[in-house]
Amino acid sequence: MSTTKGWSTELEGLRGFASLWVLLGHASLLVHCAIPIISLPSIGVDLFILLSGYLMAKNYIERQEKEPWTSANTVKKFWIRRFFRIAPLYYLLLIVAVINGPWFGEMRDTIAHFYPSTATATSRYSDQSLSNIFAHLSFTFGFLPKYGFNTVLPDWSIGLEMQFYLLFPFIMLLTLRLGYAATLISLMVLCALGRFALADYYQAFEMPSLILIKLHMFIAGMLLAEAVRRKNIGFVLLALIAPVFSAIIAIGVSKLQIIFEAAMIIGMAAVLWQYKPGALLAKVVYLPRAILTHRISTWLGDVSYSVYLLHLLIVVPAIAILLRDYHLDALSAPLRFAAICAVVLPITYGLATLLYRYVEKPGILLGKRVLAPRPAERDLVG
Repeated sequence: MSTTKGWSTELEGLRGFASLWVLLGHASLLVHCAIPIISLPSIGVDLFILLSGYLMAKNYIERQEKEPWTSANTVKKFWIRRFFRIAPLYYLLLIVAVINGPWFGEMRDTIAHFYPSTATATSRYSDQSLSNIFAHLSFTFGFLPKYGFNTVLPDWSIGLEMQFYLLFPFIMLLTLRLGYAATLISLMVLCALGRFALADYYQAFEMPSLILIKLHMFIAGMLLAEAVRRKNIGFVLLALIAPVFSAIIAIGVSKLQIIFEAAMIIGMAAVLWQYKPGALLAKVVYLPRAILTHRISTWLGDVSYSVYLLHLLIVVPAIAILLRDYHLDALSAPLRFAAICAVVLPITYGLATLLYRYVEKPGILLGKRVLAPRPAERDLVG
C-alpha cells in the first residue's frame, strides 16, 4: 500500500470517486434519468464521511507523541487546521450562492417545470437574510432545521463535517478513559437513543445535517482506522454495526443504502489493509489499488472538495438552460444524461482545478502560517 505520514494514496482516489459519484448522481436525478447506484448521491456522501472519520483518527493517533491529546494546544491546532482546510473555499462559494440565490432558484424551477418529480422548495435558494448568512458563516446551520438545507450548495454535509471536527478531540479524550471500541460503540448507542428521545428534532431535518444523525458513520471510519493500524479484523466487524444504526437513526434511509454502507466499509478495509507479501487478498485488491493510486484518480482526489462544493452551481443552470433553450427534453433519458455530462464535467473539473490551486492550497498554507511558531517562541525553543 502506498502510504505517507497521515495519508494513503488510495484514500485520495476514493475521495475523488466519491465526489464524481455525487456529481453524476445529482445530474442523473435532475435530468430524470434513473441509473442504478449512480442515482443515489447520498451513498457517495456516506463514503466521504467514512473517509473523514478514518483520516481524522489516523492522523490524530500518528501525531499523539508530538501533540498529546490532553493538551489544549493540540485541540486548538486541530481546529485551526480543519477550519483553514474547509472555510476559505466554502466562504467563497457561499458568497456566490447567496448573491445569486434567486437566479439559481429560477433555474431550479425551470427544471421542475419539465420534470415535476424533481421539484424542491426553491425559496431556500433565495434566502438572503442575515440570520441565514450568519448561520452559514458560523457553521452553526447544521444544528438548525430551518437553515440546515438552505442554499444551492450541497453544504448540509459541510456543516455536518464541522460538527464532527468540533466533537472529535473530545471523543478521542474519552477513548483514553473508556477505551477506543467502548467509547465509539457507546456514542453510536447514545445517538440511536436520541432518535427516540428527541424524535421531533431529528425528524425536523430535511437533510441529515445534524451530527447525531450521522455520527455513527464517522465512527465507522474511526474504527476502520484502528483496524488497519492494529491489523485487527475485530474493529472491521464493529464498524459493520454502523449500517444497523443507519436503519435505526437515519430518516428515510433505503435498504440499498444500508447494504452499500456495509459494502463500502468492507471494501475500504480490504483496500487499505496492510497484507503480507504474496498474500492472496493482496492479489485480489491489486487492481482496485492500481486504479485508486493512478495519477488520474489522485488528481480527482485533489480537486474533490472543490468539485463537491461547486458542482450544483454548474449543474443546475446548465440543465435548466439546455432544457429551456436547446430542447434537451426531446432526447431519451440516457442521451440527456450523456449530454449534460459532456457539458458540466469539463467546466466543473476545470474550475475545480483552479479553485484547488488558488483557493484551497493557499487556505491550507495560511492555516500553517497561523500555526507556525512566532519568532519569540522559536527563540525560547532554541
